[in-house]
Amino acid sequence: MEIAIVGRHTKVSEDMRQKIFEKMEKVEALAPRATRADVHVVHERNPKHASDRERVEITVHGPGVVRAESAAEDRYIALDGAMQKLVEQLRKMHERKVHRHQGKTGLHSVPPVPAVPPSGAPAGTPAEPEALASAEAWEGAPEGSHREIPIDGTPIVIRSKRHSAAPMSVAEAIDQMELVGHDFFLFHDSESGLASAVYRRRGWTYGVIHLSQTAEGEADSEAEDERESA
Repeated sequence: MEIAIVGRHTKVSEDMRQKIFEKMEKVEALAPRATRADVHVVHERNPKHASDRERVEITVHGPGVVRAESAAEDRYIALDGAMQKLVEQLRKMHERKVHRHQGKTGLHSVPPVPAVPPSGAPAGTPAEPEALASAEAWEGAPEGSHREIPIDGTPIVIRSKRHSAAPMSVAEAIDQMELVGHDFFLFHDSESGLASAVYRRRGWTYGVIHLSQTAEGEADSEAEDERESA
């Protein structure tokens, strides 16, 4: 993220600039899709405003614009106040995005699909579940990229998709996850060469899982070690 620091009626010291860059690291973590941040440090010359003569205005540009400002007698206090307001706005935006994915129907809440015997089958032939209407190939899907996988003993059919994707870094995968608005994103890690997934964690952080292939015995041993260390 590009950060532009501008002083109005004042000169921004190197120490102040360093403080701004340090605090903006938290903004980059909360808004990884942000492309630019404008930070204005303003000195109010009017003596009547001595108690809030220092003002800091922060504007973050990305998908949309988020802005916050604060004024105080000391510009460092004004910076802290503006950062607190900005972070609060970003967290609320994140919460709204998460809530959009909550309350949706889970797998166990799917109502049974009426079972019908195959057309022209003799009497007594076991009925088969009808294909779900939602399990259809999406427009422009490449041939062979869509499959319907039934779950044994249930009327549920899983919709399977196959996508082509170029290898990317973890940071790029996080950007793609935020772009599509999901809580996780599968990708090929360009650094490790492994199939991987990034996901959101609590506390406004992210996690990444790398999947490597091991022999069956090694996998059982690793799982046992993990249970013992838990």
